[in-house]
Amino acid sequence: MKKTFRVLFLAAVIPTIALANTSSTSPPIEAHLLYASVGEKLLGYSIDPDNASLTYLSETLAPANVQFAVKNNAGDILYVVSSNAGNGTLGAKGDTHVLSSYRIDLKTGELKQFGAAIALPERPINVGLDHLNHFAVVAYNQSATLSVHPINEDGSVSPAVAQHQVPQAGIFTHQVTFTPGDKTVIALARGNDAVANVPDQPGSVNTFTIDEQGHLSKLLTDSIETGIGPRHLAYHPSKPWVYVSMERGSKLYMYPLESNGTLAAKPAFRKETLQNKANLQTTRQRGGVIQINPNGQYLYVTNRADATVEQDGKQVSAGGENNVAVYKIDARTGEPRLIQIIDGQGIEGRTMKVDPSGKLLVVANQKTLWVKDGKTLKKVRSNLAIFRIKQDGKLEFVRKYEMDDEKKALLWMDI
Repeated sequence: MKKTFRVLFLAAVIPTIALANTSSTSPPIEAHLLYASVGEKLLGYSIDPDNASLTYLSETLAPANVQFAVKNNAGDILYVVSSNAGNGTLGAKGDTHVLSSYRIDLKTGELKQFGAAIALPERPINVGLDHLNHFAVVAYNQSATLSVHPINEDGSVSPAVAQHQVPQAGIFTHQVTFTPGDKTVIALARGNDAVANVPDQPGSVNTFTIDEQGHLSKLLTDSIETGIGPRHLAYHPSKPWVYVSMERGSKLYMYPLESNGTLAAKPAFRKETLQNKANLQTTRQRGGVIQINPNGQYLYVTNRADATVEQDGKQVSAGGENNVAVYKIDARTGEPRLIQIIDGQGIEGRTMKVDPSGKLLVVANQKTLWVKDGKTLKKVRSNLAIFRIKQDGKLEFVRKYEMDDEKKALLWMDI
C-alpha cells in the first residue's frame, strides 16, 4: 500500500522516526486512533500523544468524497457522510450522497463498512449524534434542512424518519449537534454575504426538540446581526457555556446554555479572533472550528483564508490569516481571553481536534496552494499539523504530515 503522507518536523524538538504502513497482523495499537479524509479516502492513523507523532494504519474508500464523519461514544463505530457534489451554494449537485456506518477495529484501526448504506437526497455537510446513540442527524447546506436517521441495535443506520414538517435549519446550514443531555438539537446556519442586488442573508441559530421517534419540532430561531454568520460550536465540558465560531465576521461568541436547551438570546461575550483586524476586509477571510481542552480551561479557534491570485501560471495565496487563536477560559464567568495566535502551518484549517489526553492539538489544513516566499513561490501542501499543548494552554508546533494527493482536499479529521 502506498504511503499517504510525508512528515516535516522541528529537528531540534523531536528526532526523525520511521513511518511505515501497518498490516492487520501488526500488534495492537494502544495509542488513540485518528481518522482523516482526502477525497473519498478515509485514512487511519495511531496517534502517540507523548511523542507527538502519527503512524499510518489503513486506507478505506467511501462511496464518494467524504464530507464529514463522527464516532459514537464507545469509539468503535464511525458514521460517514459522503457526496460527489461540489462545495458551496454554486457547486455541482452531484448524484451520489450517502450515509454509511463503519466498524472500527480498535486494535488495528481498520474500518469495515456494515449495514445498509443510506442514500441521501443531496450533499450532506455535517452529521451529529445524540449521546445515547439513538439518532444520527444530517445537515444539508443547499436546502437548509435536516434529516433524522434512527440507529439500529447493531449500530447501523436506518433511512430518514418522515417528518411532520420539513425541519428548516437556516440559510447555508453548516453544523448540527445535540445539546448536553440531548434536550434539544441545535443547527447553525452561516447565512450569505450581500452580492450584487442580493442583500445580506442572515446567519442563525436554530433549535429543535426531538421526540422518541425522531420527529423534529422547531423551538426557536435566533438571527445573527448583519455580516456575521455561525459555522461551528463547542460545549464546555462542565459548565452551561456554548462557544460559537462566526465564519462570517471572524468572531468568537459565548452564549449561556439555558435550562430548556436553547442558547441565551444574546451572547455574554463577543471576541475577535484575527491577529490583524484589517484582514476582516481580506477576501475569503473566515472563522473556522472550535476545540475546547478536556480540562475546560483553554479554547482553540482556527482562522482561514484561501483566496488566490494568478502568478506565473500558478494559483497563489492572496494573503490573510491561517492560524490558531488560543483563549484561556475564565473559570467563573466563562469569558474567553486571548493568550496566543500561532501559525496553523498550512492553508485553511477546516477541522482540528484536541486528543483525549489534552496533550496535543491536530490541525487538518485542507488545501494545497502556492504562497509567496520573498521573491519566490513555494508550495504549501495540505497536511496534518501537530501542536503540543503546554501547561499554560499555549501551543508549540512540532511537525506536520503532508498529503500526497494535491488535487483532493483534506476535508475532515477527528480523533
